[in-house]
Amino acid sequence: IIIKLLKKKKKKKGKKKKKKIPPPMTNRNKLNAMKFLNMLCMYSNISKPMMLPLLSCRMVQLTMEYGFCDDSIVGLATAGYSVFNYTDDIQLASQMGKLSESLIEESPKKHVLRSRLCNELVSLLKSIAEPIHSVLPLYPELYNSAMQVGDVENAMICRWSYIAASLWIGATDLYSVSKHLVLCIKEATKYQQDTVLKSAMVNLNACAYLSGRPATEISVKSYDELIDIGTKTNSAFLLGQIFMHRLALHFWMREYTEVAELSEKHAEMNPSFSQQRRILNIYRTLFEGIVYLTLARDTKQTKWKVLGKKAVNWMSQLESMSAWNYENKSILLQAEFHYLEGDLESAESAYQASIKSAHVHKFIPEEALACELYGVFCVENQMIDKGHIQLHLALEKYRLWGATNKANQLQLFIDLVEPRYLQKLKLLED
Repeated sequence: IIIKLLKKKKKKKGKKKKKKIPPPMTNRNKLNAMKFLNMLCMYSNISKPMMLPLLSCRMVQLTMEYGFCDDSIVGLATAGYSVFNYTDDIQLASQMGKLSESLIEESPKKHVLRSRLCNELVSLLKSIAEPIHSVLPLYPELYNSAMQVGDVENAMICRWSYIAASLWIGATDLYSVSKHLVLCIKEATKYQQDTVLKSAMVNLNACAYLSGRPATEISVKSYDELIDIGTKTNSAFLLGQIFMHRLALHFWMREYTEVAELSEKHAEMNPSFSQQRRILNIYRTLFEGIVYLTLARDTKQTKWKVLGKKAVNWMSQLESMSAWNYENKSILLQAEFHYLEGDLESAESAYQASIKSAHVHKFIPEEALACELYGVFCVENQMIDKGHIQLHLALEKYRLWGATNKANQLQLFIDLVEPRYLQKLKLLED
């Protein structure tokens, strides 16, 4: 259905000055059905994401059979969101996002639609192919659009999404992110936006752990308390957020066995989450890929290599859509795979390329990570002088990000390496 609709759109684009607008939907029952499906999509995204493909495709089908309405744009955008989440056709998802965006710009209800589809179009479909740093400024604009039409719920989602994205990509330091999260929590409390309130608490817990600076001006629930709330309210969204942040914290602290165990347990309890390719799952692919390839080297078990190779392939596919967003991640996974295969020369070149790409594209945490992994690689392969340099570069970048707790953990490893480095210097001097 979706492919057919896109082919029709392409044919219209080829005819200059003869662009045909789909006939308006006039059937009152179908218009009400579209509004109802629109509402179901909103709440399914929080509690039952697996319903989105069914709901959105039904909206597209109704549009083709009975005509066009504003809710048709919601259906198309949500269908694109579903295509990205549950299939490998990233190109089609991106096309559908662009088509939806152009339809919104032509609509007299532009602000209403922008606020309603802030999550589908900005946090996912635009972020697939466009540099994430250029997408971030759109969130404040969408917040203002939502507030203009009185859509407080989506306005708060925009505010939270901007801060959460800044946390994951390292657009600002953790202290600044924490301050913004505190303000977001206060505003969400004022407007009684519980989903944003709890999600911001998830983020703030992560900031506090990485930075070593817990928030003192507000009360923040622990992950265990938030898990209990998410379970009782059947919030797949909140539980997914908690899982990803716990996984990320284990990863940053190099607790790789805990990452593998947590991921395996979560996949058994929430199989549908693993099938979704939300933005956070891209970071899950990066973190788990590194963990699996490291475990494959350490344990020689084939299952870890298979899982690691799957992560390499998926990230390579993303890189083809946006080198800016995914090149450094893809190359870093390739470096780990080369290391596993014993191709040390290719591994070293890939580590260096990943560091350069992360630096150029302004992903500070990922630049620190690439420096750290390259440093570990050098230490493990008797290149102690190179390793010493890279580990200290990683330390500098982690501190720049504000991840003091992570920097302290890395410093412990450097302290173990330091005697070997000093011994080599002494031998060179002698």
